Amino acid sequence: MMRRGILGRRRGFASWDERGQALVEFGLVAIAFFMLSFGVFDLARLFQSWVTVQHASRESTRYAITGRFDCDGGSLGRDDCIEWVALDGTHGLSSGGPNGADVEVSMKAWDYDCTEGLGCEWPDTYAVDGATGKQCDQIEVTVAYKHKFALPVLQAIAPNGVTVVGRQRMTNEPFGTCDGKPDDPGGDGVS
Repeated sequence: MMRRGILGRRRGFASWDERGQALVEFGLVAIAFFMLSFGVFDLARLFQSWVTVQHASRESTRYAITGRFDCDGGSLGRDDCIEWVALDGTHGLSSGGPNGADVEVSMKAWDYDCTEGLGCEWPDTYAVDGATGKQCDQIEVTVAYKHKFALPVLQAIAPNGVTVVGRQRMTNEPFGTCDGKPDDPGGDGVS
């Protein structure tokens, strides 16, 4: 027997058919809701990867412009130290950090010398790949990370993941002479 409420109406579902219909509607809405929620989380992870890669390229370029190579006590060279600082900046990413398999670091340098006919510009055609440059040269550090999605729908769209790139270019500090001449004891070493 169905119970009646205060106003005489029946409470609850009128039949088993209505109960089944509510369950199917909930199932459809729940799938859409959870896919949207997890999609937002996955895109937030992508944004976090982008911010981390930008930070890693900026920190490694800042390290590079100082001319230092003391990242591990002195056994590594300058190029290796710059790469180590970039990889260290990717902590928090899956497959990131100094042993990160999904992180690639590359460097370019542009010569400071104002050669005749080329001027003092640093166009990409005169860049030297894999170089860190001398004092007062331009250096660019690029950090690339392969971000993999967790949501199956996004994995189907990008099965190999998405490459997130961070790039920073700065001018090396005058940690030596900038023009090939000895430092001027009374000046700043740059002529």
